[in-house]
Amino acid sequence: MRHLVAKALLTVGLTSSLAVAGNITLTGHDDDFHQSSNAVAQAGAMFTFARNGSALPVLSFDSGTELTTLLTSLGIPFTNVDPNNAAAVTDALFNNALYSSFAVASDSSCGGCDNSPTGEANIAAHATAIANFINAGGGIVGFAGANSAGYYSFVPQTATSVGGAPSSGYTATGIAGIPAVNGDATHNLFFNPGTNGESAFFQIAELNSTGNGTIPPPAAATLVCVACTTSGGIIGGGGGSAPEPATYLFMTGGLAGFALIRKFRGVAGR
Repeated sequence: MRHLVAKALLTVGLTSSLAVAGNITLTGHDDDFHQSSNAVAQAGAMFTFARNGSALPVLSFDSGTELTTLLTSLGIPFTNVDPNNAAAVTDALFNNALYSSFAVASDSSCGGCDNSPTGEANIAAHATAIANFINAGGGIVGFAGANSAGYYSFVPQTATSVGGAPSSGYTATGIAGIPAVNGDATHNLFFNPGTNGESAFFQIAELNSTGNGTIPPPAAATLVCVACTTSGGIIGGGGGSAPEPATYLFMTGGLAGFALIRKFRGVAGR
């Protein structure tokens, strides 16, 4: 009987711990606009991280051609949708069987970028579909929100930013293999994770040593969320973050299992 108890608990534990979630990466650099060698290198690493080994195309939201040109230069297959066309942005687009990740072009307030607050709001209106997409393993790539306060509203984990970023002083942290970009005009920094409403589940992939007056140095310039879920927490990665409820269940189930196994061993030995 004790073997049956142990097997049942192991099954519950494995079922609870088998979860999938997606990788999120955001940057204040408008890599899609500049497409310098540094920008292309950073964008390529961001897409590699977000796609997480998948060969499926990227779903791009670009009302112009900058993001699609970048994806073409990187050799990444994509399907583009103009986010300004609200009727074209549907829940059905956020399908993990079709796309490895989705990406949103930088906001026009960067001074030459493609997307608008209207298009960004059309994407964010599909929050439930996006949540299902990320929870099932889909990734997200977001570029410069610049002065658009609602740009990052399409991200399931709260991301807040402040414009006025310097063009240099950036250093990669080594997380997710995303390199730094120096020399290009840069359009926003992020509050450090866990402060000012920034999700504590983000990690900093790129630091700025200067800050911008509102955010003191060192300031976050590029964020990643490894195996992120929308319900709070991550699965299988991320420094210093709380485990998912499923992980707690697995842990408590395991402890209970040990207690029960010891109990039945004691009964059997009498």
